Amino acid sequence: MTIDEQLLARVEALRIPLDDPASPIDWKDWYHFVLLDRQGKVRILVNINLMGRPGHGEIQVSFIVNLPSTHLLPEDRVDMPMATLGTTFNLEWLPDMVRRNPLRIQGNGVLLELDGKHSMLQVQDERAQLSIRCQGEAQAMPLLVTEDSPFGSGFIGWGLVPGLQVIGELSVGEQNFSIDRDWFVYHDRNFGRFRWGEDIGWEWFIAFATCDDDRRLTLVLDQRTNKDHSVKYLPYIFVYLDNQLQKVFLGSTLAIHWDWSSSPVLPVRLPGIMASLFADRTLKVPSSLQVEAADERDRLLINVNFETSMELVVPDNQARQYSFIEEVTGSVEVSLFLQGETLRAKGFIYGEYVL
Repeated sequence: MTIDEQLLARVEALRIPLDDPASPIDWKDWYHFVLLDRQGKVRILVNINLMGRPGHGEIQVSFIVNLPSTHLLPEDRVDMPMATLGTTFNLEWLPDMVRRNPLRIQGNGVLLELDGKHSMLQVQDERAQLSIRCQGEAQAMPLLVTEDSPFGSGFIGWGLVPGLQVIGELSVGEQNFSIDRDWFVYHDRNFGRFRWGEDIGWEWFIAFATCDDDRRLTLVLDQRTNKDHSVKYLPYIFVYLDNQLQKVFLGSTLAIHWDWSSSPVLPVRLPGIMASLFADRTLKVPSSLQVEAADERDRLLINVNFETSMELVVPDNQARQYSFIEEVTGSVEVSLFLQGETLRAKGFIYGEYVL
């Protein structure tokens, strides 16, 4: 398909004013990638976040890998079907580490380049024995969803490219895994001004499923909330079929229901210093999710069983306050009645529940 490269450039554009020495340090600008192999055996999250401004800010990197325990060497296996591994690290944001056009973010252990439809992503943490290196090309219709939606004390914007063709390699310890064009790769962008730990939250997922006739469904859900999710703002779900946007359900057409573990658990938690700080903080984690959507023409039912969870603790850079991001992956079954046709599909999901 033909990609609207002008729209893609607007999605990818860095919003932080790099040349303004008085730019507020609550600016945030991040680049988010989810990579799933078609069998759902390997699920990867990479997030590169700019916070503040050059000389007065940080480049924050999160890198999470979920894979079957049997894929690890015997000495590294855990007593669970799926292992969750990850690392996070922060770099002081020096002026020469970020270039705007074409975008380049480079520092010790991280490289991101975006130039039109083409991208390069590298993250490496030798101590955690995790690395990823891949090159991609946008394949799906980009969307610029919002640029100034109210959020906490400020605003947030969002754009997405829910389909890249990628080749590369993942390394976990001494094991290497090829990333090829048969993988599903999702990319999105967030940007804005707000403070972590404010009365903010969200519910989000990306699901990729293959239909009985081999067509491919991509479903992207987003709903902003307050911190305890007692207040929920306009939800919407984008439905892509073979990289083309086909449908948007939004508002009252959507019903979103999360189920939780029967008892609190101590989750896998990153980064290490935050895991120590919150060592006694147990919580219930998502166990399943159901989404129903219907309007006068079309219907959608999504059933999810979560298989892994990890908590990211994100501190504010100006005060002792935190947001908690529950990262979850699992399997998904989809039933979609669209334009007079019924599609059934199975696949995998990566989601976030932010407190």
